[in-house]
Order: sequence, then C-alpha cells, then structure tokens
Amino acid sequence: GWAGRTSGADVPPSGLTSDAGTGGAGWRRLRLWAGVAAIVVALYAALGFWAAPTLIRTIVIGQVRTLYHRTARLDAVRVNPFALTLEARGFSLPDADGSPMIAFDRLSVRVAASSLWRGELTLKDVTLNAPQLHVVQRADGHLNLADLALPPDRSSSRLPDVVVDHFALRSGRIALARLGRDGAFAKTLSPVAFTLDHFSLNRGRAAYALSAVTDSGERLSARGRFDPGRLDSDGVFAIAGLKVAPLTALAGNAIPCDIVGGALDISGAYRFSAKGPAPRLVVDNGAARLIDVALRARGEGADWVSLPSLTVSGAHIDTAAHAVRLGPVILAGPAVTAWRERDGTLNLTRLAGPPKPTGVPAPARAKADPGPAWTLAAPDIRIAGGRIAFEERSAATPVRLTVSPLDLAVTGLAWPLAGPIGIETHAGLDGGGQIGAKGQVALATDGPAADLDVHISDIGLARFQPYVEPVSGVRVLAGALSSQGHLTFADKTGARFKGAVEIAGLHTVDRVLRQDFVNWRSLRLDGVDAASRPMAVRIALITAREPYARVVVEPNSMLNVQTVMNPNAGASPKPAPPPARPAPRGRRRVAPPPKSAIAPDGGLPVEIKRVKVIDGRMDFSDLTLTPNFSTGIVALNGTVTGLSGRQDTRAVVDLAGQVDRYAPLKIAGQINPFAAETFTDVTMDFRNMEMTTFSPYAGKFAGYRIEKGKLNLALRYVIQDQALHATHKVVINQLRLGERVDSAQAVKLPVKLIVSLLKDKNGVIDIPVTLDGRLDDPHFEVWPVIWKVVDNLFGKIAAAPFDLLGKLVGRGEELQYVDFTPGGTDLDPAAREKLTALAKALVERPVLNLDIPMAIDPRLDGPALADARFNADVAEATAALAAVPPPRSRGLRLGPRPPPPRFDPAEPATRRAILETLYRRETGAAPVLPPAPPPAAGVPKTVAKAQADRAAADWLEARLRARVVVTEAEFRALGRARAEAAQAAVLAAGGVDPSRVFIVTAPPADGAKVRMKLALD
Repeated sequence: GWAGRTSGADVPPSGLTSDAGTGGAGWRRLRLWAGVAAIVVALYAALGFWAAPTLIRTIVIGQVRTLYHRTARLDAVRVNPFALTLEARGFSLPDADGSPMIAFDRLSVRVAASSLWRGELTLKDVTLNAPQLHVVQRADGHLNLADLALPPDRSSSRLPDVVVDHFALRSGRIALARLGRDGAFAKTLSPVAFTLDHFSLNRGRAAYALSAVTDSGERLSARGRFDPGRLDSDGVFAIAGLKVAPLTALAGNAIPCDIVGGALDISGAYRFSAKGPAPRLVVDNGAARLIDVALRARGEGADWVSLPSLTVSGAHIDTAAHAVRLGPVILAGPAVTAWRERDGTLNLTRLAGPPKPTGVPAPARAKADPGPAWTLAAPDIRIAGGRIAFEERSAATPVRLTVSPLDLAVTGLAWPLAGPIGIETHAGLDGGGQIGAKGQVALATDGPAADLDVHISDIGLARFQPYVEPVSGVRVLAGALSSQGHLTFADKTGARFKGAVEIAGLHTVDRVLRQDFVNWRSLRLDGVDAASRPMAVRIALITAREPYARVVVEPNSMLNVQTVMNPNAGASPKPAPPPARPAPRGRRRVAPPPKSAIAPDGGLPVEIKRVKVIDGRMDFSDLTLTPNFSTGIVALNGTVTGLSGRQDTRAVVDLAGQVDRYAPLKIAGQINPFAAETFTDVTMDFRNMEMTTFSPYAGKFAGYRIEKGKLNLALRYVIQDQALHATHKVVINQLRLGERVDSAQAVKLPVKLIVSLLKDKNGVIDIPVTLDGRLDDPHFEVWPVIWKVVDNLFGKIAAAPFDLLGKLVGRGEELQYVDFTPGGTDLDPAAREKLTALAKALVERPVLNLDIPMAIDPRLDGPALADARFNADVAEATAALAAVPPPRSRGLRLGPRPPPPRFDPAEPATRRAILETLYRRETGAAPVLPPAPPPAAGVPKTVAKAQADRAAADWLEARLRARVVVTEAEFRALGRARAEAAQAAVLAAGGVDPSRVFIVTAPPADGAKVRMKLALD
C-alpha cells in the first residue's frame, strides 16, 4: 500500500530501502507505548498533583468529622508523585470547646522508592515544622487527648510495619494545662526539638534526641536509644532549672502546704525495660540539686522552712529490686522557723495540713500486693550551716531560741533499719554557747536508743526562765551552763546522765518577793548521776564559790527556800483538819517523827550528799516583823549535809558568818526543803548588831532614820506535820530615831510614839512574839500572821497607846479620857484617881510627854453657860426688886410696878415683875406685851389674872434668854480651867516633871458628853 503512492509524503526518506517497512511498524508500536505511557504518566501526575491532594484533604476533614464530630482545618496538601513527597500545610484540629488542640504549620514526608517493591513503608525523611499540642486535664480528671481514642471496632490489632530513616520535629510547642476546683496549672514548652533515626515499629533500636525549653526558662534534654518492639530504652537525661512551686498545682490539695520558689536540677543515666512481669527502671549516677525552696502553711505570709541548697549525687535507683542507694546528701544553710502555740501544738504540724477528723472510718479499699519492701541506703548525710529559730508561745513569757550554726553528720542510715547510725553534731546558740554530741543512735522498731558523749559550754540560762516558772518560784536573770558527760537513752529504761555540771555567774530572784534569791560565782556539781526512769538525781558534792543567798521568812512564816524549792509550794492547800487544842506557849523541843510514820517512798528522788559553801554572803529578812527585819551577812562558810527529797530524812545545816566585825551570827538546825511542811527546826541567832546598819531599811519602812541602837535577835521556827510554832525574841537597846524620811512604803503608824511606849526606864525594848498555827489552814498563810504580829502589837499600840500605859499600872479602864459636866470645871473622884494612875505610868515611860487639851463642847457647854448667865441676871434683878419699898399713895404710879406686899419670886405676878425689870434694864424700854386673851366665862378674876401674869412672864423669859450670847472668851476660859484642873491633878501625884505636861489647844468637841481626850507625844 506504501508502494502505490507517489506523492512526496509516500516517498520514503533518502537512504531507506524497502526493508524499512518492518521498522516502521516497530516505530509505531513504540509510539503507541509511549503514548500509553504518557497517558499513564499524565494520569499518575494528575492523580498525584491534583486529585491526591484534594482526596487526602477531603478524607482527613471527613474522617475527623465522622470520628470526632469536629471540623478540622487543612489549608493545603501537595503531593509530588515523582519525587514521592507529601507536604501538608496549615493543619488544625480543635478541642471540644473549639480551642486549638493539635496543629502544625508544615509536614513534609519523603517516601523511599524501595517501598514500592519491598512491601513496607519506608520514610526517608519526615519533617514536622512548628507543631502545636495543647494537652488539658479537665476538671473531671480526663485528658482532652482521650477524645481522640478510636472505638474498638475501628482500631487496628496490629500496627503496620513502618520504617523511618530520619524524623525531625522543629520549633514545636506543647501547652500543658490542668483545670480543677483545687487549683489550675499551665506550662508551655517552646521550642521543642526532637530527632529520631532508624526507627521501626517492629524491629531494631532507634536513636533519639529531645530538647525543650519551657516558658519559665526550664530546660529538658534526653538522648539515647529505644526499641519500640521490645519496649526498652537506655540513655541519659537532664532537667535544668525546673521550677518547683508551679508544679504543686498538679498535686492540688494533695500537698497541704504552700511551696515557695525552688529550682530543681536532675540528671543521670537510665535503663528501662518492659519485659518481665513488671516494668523496670534503673537510674545510675543520678544527681539532683534543689535550691531556694521554702515551705509555709496555707494562708501564711512568711516561710517556715527554707532550703537554700540540697544536693544528692551518686544515686542508684532500681524499681525492680525496690532499692534506692544515695551517695553524699548535703543540705547547706537550711533554716526552720518553729513555735509552739499556747494550746501546745507545734506550728510545723500545719505543714501536713489540718488534722483528720477522728471517729470517722476510712472507706474500705482493696489491698494491692505491694511487692517486696523498698530499701534505702544513705551512708552520708550532712547538714551544714543550719539555723533553727524556735519560740515557745505556750509559756506566759514567750521563749525565743536560735540555734545557729547547726552542723550535723549522719552516717550508716539505711531502711529497713539494720543497726545503729552514727551521729555527730555541733550547734551554736544566739548569745553564745555551744552544744555537741557524738555517738550512736538506734532507731529500732522496739523503740529508739542512744549512746552519746555530750558536751555543753556557756549556755545562757536566762532564756529558759518560762520553763522554770511552772515548777519553781525562781526567776533566772543570768548564768551559763557547761557540762561534760555520757548520755544513754533507751525507750524502756529511759535516759541517764553521768558526769559533771557547772553553772557560772548565776543570778536569780524570788518571783514572789522580787529580790535576789541565789547568786554565785561558780557552782560545780561532781559525781552527777541522773536517771529518768525511775526518776532519780544523785550528786556527790556541790561546791559553791562566793555564793550569795537571800533567806526570807515570808509573811506565812515559811522560808523562801522552802517555797522556792518545793514544786508543790504553789499548790492549793489541803483541807484543814478539825481544830486541835492549842499547844501551851513557850519554847518547845519537837522530836523528829518516827520513820515508821513516814512512807519510805515518799518525796522527791533527789539526794545531795554534801553542799560546801566558800566565802559566801547572805541576806536575811523576816517579813513577819513590822517593820520588816533585813540584814546582810558576809564571810559565810559551812556545810549542808544530807539533803534528800525523802520524807524521812533531815538535812543538817551548820553555817556561820558575821554581819560586821563584832556581830556574829549562826544558823543551825535540821530541814527538809523538799518536804518542809513535814519537819523543819531552824534557829537563827544574831548578836550585838548595830541598828544604824539598818537605817536605810528603817527609813524606807518606818519613815525615820536610826541614829543609835544595838540589836539582838533570836528566831526559831519549828514545823511538824504542818503545825507551826515560831518564836521571835527581839531586844533593842538605846534606840534613837533620827530625821524623818519621806517614803511611800513607810508604815502609817506613829513610829516615835510606839518606840517611846515600848522603851523602858533603861532604854531597852524587849518584844517576844510567839506564833502558832497550821500551814494547811487556808486562812493562816498571810492574814492571821500579819494580824498577830503587826495589828495585835504595833497596830493596837498606835490605836490605843493609853491601854499599854494602863497595863503598866495594873488598870484595865481607859486612861485617855476625862469627863466633865456641861459648863463645869471640877474633877470628880474617879477622874482624879485616873489621872493619878496616868502619872504613875508616865514615870515608867520617861520619854513620853502628855498633852492636855483645853476641851470644850459648844453644843453641851453653850446652853449650860447661857443658862448660868440668865439665872445670874434673874437673881440680880430679883435682889434689886426685893429691896424697893411698896408705894404709900394710891394715886398715879410712875416707874416699875411695886412688888406685892408678900415678896415671893415664884408667884406669877412677882415673877412677871422681876422679868419686866430685867427686860427694861437689858433693852432700855418697857416691854410691849402681846394682848392677853379674854378669860373664859365663869373663871374667877384672881385666876384669870394669874394666868395672864404667867403668860406674860413666859413671853418675857423667852425674849431675855434669846438675848444671851456665850462669847469665845468664855469658852476659852472654860477650856483652860478644865486643862489646868487636870494638869494640877497629874502633877500632884508626883514623879512627873512639869516640863513633860503641856496644855494644848484643841478643836471643839461634839459628843454625847463633855470629854477631854488626852494625848501622848
């Protein structure tokens, strides 16, 4: 067919022969296959470049809508079927609330061509740029990522075999959040980088590297290998600068306190395997460092525990073996602020949260098999430069104690406890002082035990005063404690200390009297053996150098030594027994009670064999006397032997000293300071003491200085079975008071008068005072003693000094008062006898002066004087009128009416005439009498006239008496006349110098009778 053609188109090309016809068919077939291939390639390209992206995007968005009912976003998908690459951009999968959950900017995947014939998917390179993942734990506890879990019927039972030669995640961002009622948490990791090489789901070990930085600057890194098929991995990890406080939000209320600050660094090598019955994690060469973390209770504004630095190195953890082994653990500079509240609770317990309610049974839980117990080995734990600030707020006065620096080394610590651990500690206290201990401590399950060598040096005692107050009446102001010895402790047998103790520079005061109690330069206790179970204290020797003690007989007649040292001294007194017959007065010797009457195990378990005093000083005061007696003692030496808390023992006191060069003293007897209410017999004897020594005390308490005097004082106190018998023998010779001192504490008594009343002819004052009572009587402690000593003696003397003078002359009636009739000056026989007795008493007290007042009582003396004046005027007028003769003429009468022929002043007419005469003389005019009422019918004229005269006389007398006025001169004359009469009666008795009797002015009296009140001066 090719041949018949002549056209140019049919002419074969030059050089071709007719054999080329076969070649033309092959060419056509080649062209055909090429066209088919082109069509296939075109279709492949069309499917890859145009159809596949659309299909992939539609499937992805559709599957998200079908499976999760959400609308995903995928901006673009590009497929290069020839390069076998896939690129997706702008993907976003929202959370249930519409917020972003999973997103990335670009995903690039390059598939290996070998995947076409190997039957497995091999990805040469996978690159994920700027991925974002939002992980949220919702308030119900579920993760938002759990929403993406496929239903069981859609999940694959076997993962396809995928090989990834290289995976790279760049510029990733992971946002973590936790929502809940107990707190929220948010953390962002960005950028996140992750690489993975030679990864296969079913075979081989892949190498990985991870790094991330959080929004707080924390850095996380890890690298190593893992086998997804065998589920094992090994490598190294590191976390740097992990903020601790924000992580507590993840735990919510599971952490009962606030964690402030804190940064944690962790590093180490790990091995993990999921083979076997349980996963196993092994950490080698682990290291951790925690810095600047603090703990405080919820709602507080200050840190209670602060840890500047905690480092752990060389840690090994094996979860399969349940074993933890730590290298050196170093805690540098920790600080703890602690206190005990007034209810006794410790503030640090609040770090564990509020106490759980009691009585409510916990819900039953299925007990899981815990497996083998964990073991812990920490052979080297050290605390360096620690600080503990403690405050005792439960005491009335808060105690503040700071321990710094605190160094502690603990060696051999292991759990379970295999044996004792080593302890060595050194601590300093604020204000000076050191405490140290070295030895072993056992923390066995049957109770702790310790065996330590301890040393204490220069620990200030004043800070511990609030602990002393509940058990003693002492206030510690200064003192330093040092000790060296051996301390053992066991839970069953208690604690025991053997060694020596020394207290230097002690200064204490009695909290009741607020005066120095016991001070010393040094006090050393040798041979101390103290045990707590049973409680016992034994001391071989106490040596006190230059001690100072203040011994006070308190107002309740007990020694302050007893009330201070007896811990039961402040307890409520026991009920008083029925009153017994009073013991006879006088000095008594009380024998110690028989031992059979005392419980052998009674009292405190304290024994002190000997107390030695060297160059001591002591102040003694007796507050049962008024004014209080106080004196100082020097050069005190002696011993107290056999002090014991047992009820059947007696300590022998033998002390001697002196008040000055010529005033020796001695204190001797038997006491039991721990059972003082059972038996005490102490005598104190002071001789030839100069009273001028006590002038400051006399000025303060008596209001006068002392110019002269000598004092002897003998005291004895005997107590047996709470029955007290105390005798005081006070003898003062030639006492002379000096100038007055203005003192607020001075007694409100006439001291000079009391001294004058007590001083005899020879200038000696002798005051014996005896007291008897029971210490268990609640009304005996203060008021009865004060009443007997002060009120019954000085108080009564000051209130009624004449009673004392009356007793001197054997008279019981009052000598202070002299009575007179109103307006009178004469002394009756009883008054003269009283004044004579008073004169004899003044002879016995030659320093007393007598003041006799010019006594008047206007209320009683005034009417008497006025009545006497009126009667005198009437008598004078009567005499004048009686001397006038009667008139002879009946004519007009001028002048006064003449008296009747028979002159009788008692007659109404005569009395009227006398009073009219007196009225004319006093007024110079005739009286104008009121008109007389008319007589009643039938009354005789003589009777009517007598009635009229009587009414006129009464009217005149009332007017005349009203004109009588008693003058001040008359009152003074009356008072002086009375005083002179009393003065004459006293001086007439003889023996009293007239210079000692004074007439003094006095304010007018106002009483039931006219009474002269004498006074002493």
